[in-house]
Amino acid sequence: MFNRIFALAGKEVRHIFRDSRTLAVIFVMPVFMVLIYGYALNMDVRNISIAVIDYDATPQSRSLIRSFEGSGYFTVTAYPESRKSAEELLMSHEARCVMIIPSGFAEDKASHTAPSVQILVDGSDPTYGNTAVNYSSAIVFDHSLSQAGGLAAMPFEIRERFFFNPELRGSDFIIPGVVAVILMMVCALLTSITIAREKETGTMDILLVSPVRPLEIIVGKVIPYIVLALIEAAFILAFSRLVFEVPVRGSLILLFGLTFAYIYCALGMGLLISSVAATQQVAMMMALVATILPSMILSGFVFSIFSMPAPIRMLSYAVPARHYIAIIRGVLLKSATFGALADETGILILLGTVFLTVATLKFKTRKGE
Repeated sequence: MFNRIFALAGKEVRHIFRDSRTLAVIFVMPVFMVLIYGYALNMDVRNISIAVIDYDATPQSRSLIRSFEGSGYFTVTAYPESRKSAEELLMSHEARCVMIIPSGFAEDKASHTAPSVQILVDGSDPTYGNTAVNYSSAIVFDHSLSQAGGLAAMPFEIRERFFFNPELRGSDFIIPGVVAVILMMVCALLTSITIAREKETGTMDILLVSPVRPLEIIVGKVIPYIVLALIEAAFILAFSRLVFEVPVRGSLILLFGLTFAYIYCALGMGLLISSVAATQQVAMMMALVATILPSMILSGFVFSIFSMPAPIRMLSYAVPARHYIAIIRGVLLKSATFGALADETGILILLGTVFLTVATLKFKTRKGE
């Protein structure tokens, strides 16, 4: 009996080591997960992009700016000339907060009057916004101590104002990200198993020898999921509005138009996965690793992208959810226009085109075999 058991076990071991997909699950996927979680899940927010309006333009005000630059937590990205220009930077994500140093800042310090500094913060991400305010307060306090020369520190008055989400409601931040993850799940995960199912049932061979062109097969597979995803998006937004009172400050027509670009990209990714995978099980596993997990971790849904290492930030540009979350938060919370979201939309269309092109070429290869 033991000989038979060991013989069967040895046979199974040989099968495992001959199956590259099983080895990938055992060794490659854990390495991938450890790297992603180890580098991406960083709760220490750094390199916050800040714009500075210095109405005082004195050595004292420039010293305060240098304190922010040297802290490692802020990176000065712009020096707008007006408050309106600063608010446009917040709208376009070019800056996550703005520091306004009023005129008379140096005079207040010289006369031992508490100088004031105003901080404008993008409140569409409450955690990020609160962190920026807390860091600003700490830096200003340290700067005050260093300027006091060992004497009692001159207190600073910090006036913070949160834009786009003044109440810092967590639901206004979380729910747009949930919409992005659900749409990715519906589009990429479901379409990833469609062609794999055809392969398993044997109907794919019939399609490949038929006069139907590969592009026609792909379009026919995609159309039902486009309609389903749009209905799903409308349902989620309506439910979120009714239950959580998520604001809709921008154009719904614009939002659904840009949502179509996201769906196009997600479906292209799902079809690419489906064209590569041999079985439904493998397709589903690949889709989970390639879509759902990056959408949760590398999109800015929960964790700040700007606190991640540079290579991970670069990798996040290939995650469609990153760009769609910027779109949906921009429209719902900031009333953003197409011009402010054109870059994100263009990247989604580019990624979707690449995915669909590779998937179509894969079909052509199979049809020629």
